[in-house]
Amino acid sequence: MYTKTLNFALLLAVVVVVLGAYTRLADAGLGCPDWPGCYGKLIVPDVASSEYERPLDVGKAWKEMVHRYAAALLGVLILVVFFFAAFRKTPRYQSIKLPAFLVLLVGFQGALGMWTVTELVHPGIVSMHLMGGFTTTVLILWLLLNQSVPNRISQHILKRHKLILAASIILLLVQIFLGGWTSTNYASLSCGEYFPTCLGELWPDDMDFKNAFFWGPLGIDYEFGVLESQTRSAIQMLHRIGALVVTMALAFLIINFKNYPKLKNNLLLILSLLVAQVVLGIMNVVLSLPILVAVLHNAVALGLLLSLIGLLHKIVNNPKA
Repeated sequence: MYTKTLNFALLLAVVVVVLGAYTRLADAGLGCPDWPGCYGKLIVPDVASSEYERPLDVGKAWKEMVHRYAAALLGVLILVVFFFAAFRKTPRYQSIKLPAFLVLLVGFQGALGMWTVTELVHPGIVSMHLMGGFTTTVLILWLLLNQSVPNRISQHILKRHKLILAASIILLLVQIFLGGWTSTNYASLSCGEYFPTCLGELWPDDMDFKNAFFWGPLGIDYEFGVLESQTRSAIQMLHRIGALVVTMALAFLIINFKNYPKLKNNLLLILSLLVAQVVLGIMNVVLSLPILVAVLHNAVALGLLLSLIGLLHKIVNNPKA
């Protein structure tokens, strides 16, 4: 039951991340102006009470509430996972520390979800909420992999290769944050439909990098963004630079790991996801951010991170590492 619960939790965590991206991209983050209910109800009402200034958009409200329902169910599953580990009801030994941390993380995620609404989709809070969702999914995968029989690599993994993998994961995490920051500041189309140029220029002179990471005050409405166009284009360019750096880093990783036959499938998965992610990123720009492509871009980013974590777990649990 522990392994089955983890499998279901992992699947649901991916769904929650994808639903979060869809909710954000559909501008439904404030579909319900209160929390945890929606216009004072646990189910989206047909008519909003007059005490709420924001008019009810039933479609956006349901998008937001479905995301909340899924996140709440995920929280319950993680509590079940914690109790399984606490009472030693796991097929293979699992320390209580990681499940306990996961419970705390999900609690913090709930608070970030609330603040996302009460602080009117503040970019910093929304970006932290995004990173928390990715981290939650990674930890569930790690717990699940802990229950599997280690797949012996039968080779010593060089220290420099381990460092390359660690650096690649860190760079990808930074890039995921930049992607979230781009989205939450509504900067995805700030360079128009131009690629690889920005507004028809290779490097626009008026880009404002100084305020690219502006952490605005709480209490104001950030829906549809508050930054100037020059700042948004700078954010978009930072995301593109990050994409180039991550692509080069992962290509470097694949080249360096090609002499480990037991890791071939891991590398093929990473390569496939990397190519898909680059293509989706370009499509986002040239097709003016179609919502399906944008959601897939978020989903593949998560898949790419999980593939690297899977490789890391295999190396960490290799007795000859």
